[in-house]
Amino acid sequence: MQPIFFKPVYKDYIWGGNKIKDLFKKDTPYEKTAESWEIAANKNGKSIVKNGVYKGMNLQELFEKKEIKEQIFGSRCKNYEKFPLLIKFIDAKTNLSVQVHPDDEYANKNEDDIGKTEVWYIMDCEPNSKIVCGIEGEITEEEIENGKIEQKLKYIPIQKYHSIYIPSGTVHAILGGTLLCEIQQNSDLTYRVYDWKRVDKDGKPRKLHIQKAMDVINVKNKPEVTKTLENKDKIQTLVKNQFFTTQKIKISNEYKDTSNAKTFYAINVVKGEGKIIYKGKQYKLNLADSFIIPANLGEYKIIGELEILKSYI
Repeated sequence: MQPIFFKPVYKDYIWGGNKIKDLFKKDTPYEKTAESWEIAANKNGKSIVKNGVYKGMNLQELFEKKEIKEQIFGSRCKNYEKFPLLIKFIDAKTNLSVQVHPDDEYANKNEDDIGKTEVWYIMDCEPNSKIVCGIEGEITEEEIENGKIEQKLKYIPIQKYHSIYIPSGTVHAILGGTLLCEIQQNSDLTYRVYDWKRVDKDGKPRKLHIQKAMDVINVKNKPEVTKTLENKDKIQTLVKNQFFTTQKIKISNEYKDTSNAKTFYAINVVKGEGKIIYKGKQYKLNLADSFIIPANLGEYKIIGELEILKSYI
């Protein structure tokens, strides 16, 4: 066993920018890259193992290897059919659409899939940045169709190193100038509610999903905004729910940890650089590297001046 690093899947949606290539030094083929699917085993994108004996396999293939599944992914994953998380870097040069995601019950019944609850960690944003999260009062199908929903959107101020927890059913949008890491359930179900009167590369309005959105919108949802503690706690829990836990860990010099037989750890480097050392071996860690700590890896340590997100089920 060793830490498992991945080659991402890149997405060139129309609202993307250049930071994934220029700041993160990712080998994306696109001039503008909207998303880098770092740890992904979804039908719309599967990240590829970059190192070790499983090099060249995609994450879903690795997850389906019964003889080593529990050793790598832990006892909690034993009966999962697909990898439970999807982790991305998102570079929003311009606004994303206003959208909503279904919960497990609706997705299972209507899409043969699972729902999508997520958390965002803001890695960078412009001064006075905001996001859309929630709507004021009730909303009707007519208000969505005629664009009046724009007047009902709730805007929340954000800063670097904030995290925002967004349960399924919450109307939301990442706005332009925001760079973030998104940890979510392994679902790509998105119902587009409003798209700022924007057209696609062919000059046509992008498709909305009004009826499905109306089915799943929960106007009572309240997002949870967490300000991370730069100088107080080295380990801070950003979210803990039935689907996953995400912690921010600030490392100054050295962080020691031990793998967990019940689950894997998905790690994303969100600031700085360093090294991971285990059993006398080491890997260099750069900004925006992503990897998995297998369930039976044992003791390891990360050294350097860096900050990581650690997610697990």
